[in-house]
Amino acid sequence: MRHLATVGASVLLALCAACGAQTQPGSAPPPASDLPSDTSQASDPQAPGDQPAGAKLVTKLDAAKLPEAYPRKVWTEGDGTRVGVAAQEGGCSRASVEIGEQSPDKVVLTLIETSPKVEQMCTMDIRYPNFTVTLNAPLGDRPVTLDYQQRKV
Repeated sequence: MRHLATVGASVLLALCAACGAQTQPGSAPPPASDLPSDTSQASDPQAPGDQPAGAKLVTKLDAAKLPEAYPRKVWTEGDGTRVGVAAQEGGCSRASVEIGEQSPDKVVLTLIETSPKVEQMCTMDIRYPNFTVTLNAPLGDRPVTLDYQQRKV
């Protein structure tokens, strides 16, 4: 019985080793320049809160209502009437943003995570889409408050 277990383990080990080999017999491995690198670029769509060139980061920000690991990055574009915000979504959920309030004192943006009502199998990935909204007037010195809602559809 021990002999069969040893033979079975040896066969399994040989198969695993064969599956890991990627080169044809007699061929050379790929040059190092063709191998993937571990560096990520700033334009990576998976990086949280990448903002466009020329955007100005909003420093007066209240993000206390966001979940703990949620990105907290808001910026203005152009003349300040366009406000960008980083959101988070994953699997079957989709992110969106709505303007909750525009007053002379503040701007409230509501980040919404929408999930299906019916439970289903979903991927286990996290994405960080950016959204922009257009205000009635430039943001100027007004603070931005980020609100958060979960919705089922």
